[in-house]
Amino acid sequence: MPAVMIVDDSAYARFVLKDRFKHRGWDVLTVGSGEEALIQVSNFVPDLITMDVLMPHMNGIETVKALRAKWDGPIIMVSSQTQGGADLTWQALEAGASDFVGKPAPTQPLDQIIDQIIAKYEALKTPYVNRMVKVMPSSRPKALPTHTRLLIIGASTGGPKALARVVKYFQSPWSIPIAIVQHMPASFTASLAARLGQITGIPVRESPLFPQKMPWEPGQIILARGGYHLRLDEHAFWSEPGPRLHGVIPAIDVTGIDGVKAFGQDLCFTILTGMGEDGAEAAYQCHKAGGTVIVQDPATAVVWGMPQATLNKGVGDMVGTLDEIGSWLNEVIHPGFGIS
Repeated sequence: MPAVMIVDDSAYARFVLKDRFKHRGWDVLTVGSGEEALIQVSNFVPDLITMDVLMPHMNGIETVKALRAKWDGPIIMVSSQTQGGADLTWQALEAGASDFVGKPAPTQPLDQIIDQIIAKYEALKTPYVNRMVKVMPSSRPKALPTHTRLLIIGASTGGPKALARVVKYFQSPWSIPIAIVQHMPASFTASLAARLGQITGIPVRESPLFPQKMPWEPGQIILARGGYHLRLDEHAFWSEPGPRLHGVIPAIDVTGIDGVKAFGQDLCFTILTGMGEDGAEAAYQCHKAGGTVIVQDPATAVVWGMPQATLNKGVGDMVGTLDEIGSWLNEVIHPGFGIS
């Protein structure tokens, strides 16, 4: 049976999480501090660690940093859905945490959070066990498209760090708008937008809620608002509620298919790390319409599901590492700049 170590200073949180995991057939060890986690990780040898962010003495960020010196398995942060909790979550991811879930709201069943944690574990454990995906040689055409009018980037598990690495290559000002769809709870997208804005030097905005719409402008970056689908046409973009697609909202396919309808061959569509197959259908439609599809090499992704599902459609015009993709996209958003 898989084993999980639950790290949380709240005795109640430890009790309820342990109860839910045991009902799923997991072996469970609970510890109340980061110091105890460092001692027990070698004795218990967990398959997964869940980590509270706010703990006295040694907080979750410090604990993740120390754990990474001796243990390389998946660590999932259980984060408060507040602005402060979101800010600390990004620090935890930078320290080496694998992913995060938001702590449940009072009306949200705890089992939904456990489902999310286990699904993330199943996706994340592959790199630590035996990833049966070979690194592909990077591929790019002799010339990148010079006619792109919109760039869409989709990401899921592992996405915040992947996005940060890609956008650091973007040299401002650039001449086309950029739309980013990251699978993420509603309370975390504002903080992610702020962090990406710090990296690019360009303010990153969450998409406005319908009926408000914002017109496309050169050089802007839009992040899909958590809990809503990012919709667009040739003239504007907005967020609106709707059914989940592939179990997620915002869904990359919703935005991507809108992008194909509005921009056709003038769309550049990029898929980064993530679990599942969201984005693959939009990538296929983008390819059929004559647009450009760029895919992260699955073997370099934290989770290979979305990149591999896209490549399985046979539509990856360019496949590369995050650094290669960042460099390529910088050329795409500067038409005529640096194109060989």
